[in-house]
Amino acid sequence: LKNSILLGQVLPSTLKTAVKVQVPYFVFDKNLKAYFKKTETFVAEDMVTGCKTGDLVLIQKLAKQDKKEITHSVAELVTRLGDVKDPISGEMVVGPDYRKEMLEEAKLYGADKENFNYKDSPARGRLEGTRDFTDKPTYRKWHNFEKDDPYGVLN
Repeated sequence: LKNSILLGQVLPSTLKTAVKVQVPYFVFDKNLKAYFKKTETFVAEDMVTGCKTGDLVLIQKLAKQDKKEITHSVAELVTRLGDVKDPISGEMVVGPDYRKEMLEEAKLYGADKENFNYKDSPARGRLEGTRDFTDKPTYRKWHNFEKDDPYGVLN
């Protein structure tokens, strides 16, 4: 891709100081006169932001490459996965509903406590490596071995 700044989603990877970013783009087919979605994967160094799988990031091309596979760097963390803010009102939303409205509606129906406390909840990724393996890349298992691998997905 020719752009210097790209918007993409972070993929699971085992890299320590870098992340894999999948960038979607569209290719025009002259015969069918339609655009088709394609994706390209880049490896970007992430020294500051601490991106997790599913986050939306802006990446920019490195001026000088230190390693052959790392071609970009993370410029900005746009949004974390699950934390969606309405661009017009600036309020946090869950699906199509505002969090404040959901709380008020629950109180109207007689709820004496909140269903889920977003303010006091721990940051996403606190169980990585113990119970949550979403940060690890998975693969499709074609054979069942004696030693089971938790990252393999059966066909």
